[in-house]
Order: sequence, then structure tokens, then C-alpha cells
Amino acid sequence: MKLSEANYRTLFKATVIIKGLIAIGEVALGFLFAFLSYDVLFRFAAALTGDELMEHPQDLLWGIVATAFRSFTSTPRSVWAFIFLSHGVVKLILIAALLYNKEWAFPWSATIFTGFIAYQIWQMVFTPSWALAFITVLDAIVVILILHEYRLHKRRRREAAAIVL
Repeated sequence: MKLSEANYRTLFKATVIIKGLIAIGEVALGFLFAFLSYDVLFRFAAALTGDELMEHPQDLLWGIVATAFRSFTSTPRSVWAFIFLSHGVVKLILIAALLYNKEWAFPWSATIFTGFIAYQIWQMVFTPSWALAFITVLDAIVVILILHEYRLHKRRRREAAAIVL
């Protein structure tokens, strides 16, 4: 199925806005991982879910949550703090520039997000994590959309320059 340019643009904007919201969450999570132990984080998660974790330990959904939490805890907290804070702060800056169609933001975003992907892959070699793999796949999709949008911007700029001449 081929998407029209209008659909790509809508998908790009939606993805960038979603990534902006996620970036805000990443900054918050980065601070939590930097300053709280896994034990405190688990108690916080248990408080948010009420007694569901304890009442239904065999439930499929809670099994997935428990597996994801174990995946998080197999990676040092400092790694998660670095990943979430660096992703969050950098993404907020780049996403604002992308939404304002700043030309420099497209190649910088693609380059920096690709760097994040490389680091995350390197980290997964030493401490495999489904959560980190998921974040990495999302970043790859965003890079693909950024590059598509950048090519479109360059083409529009060339066409506008040709019309002026």
C-alpha cells in the first residue's frame, strides 16, 4: 500500500507530536531512574495498579508487565536514566525544530536518532531488553519518516527555486 504525500505528512506530524509527548515522559522517567531504586519504582508501580499485581499474578497482562519489569531491572538504572534523559531532552529540542520546519533539524534529527539507535543496539548486546528493543524500533520508524520528510522539503525548495528563476 502506497501512502500519498499528504498521508506521509500527516503520519510524520502525528509521529513527531507523539514522540514529543513521549519525550516529556522520558525526561520524567529519566529522573525517576536516576534517583529511585528499582524497589521503590516497583512499589510505585504496585501502588498505581492497586492490588491487581498481587491478586492476579497468573493473568496474561500482568505476566507481560512483570516480564517487562524484569527486562528493565536486568539493565542498570544508570543506563535507563541516561537513555531516558538524553532521549527526552534532545528529542524535545529537535521535535520543536521539526514542527517549526527548521531545515537544519531534519538531518540533525536523523543523525542523532540514528546515534541513539546504535547506542541502544550496543547496550542490548550486553544487557538484552525487550523494552529497549521496542524503543529502538520506534526510533527507527521515526528516522525513516524524518528522512522522507526531509527529501520532500528539499524537493519543494528546488521546485520553488526553479519557479523563481
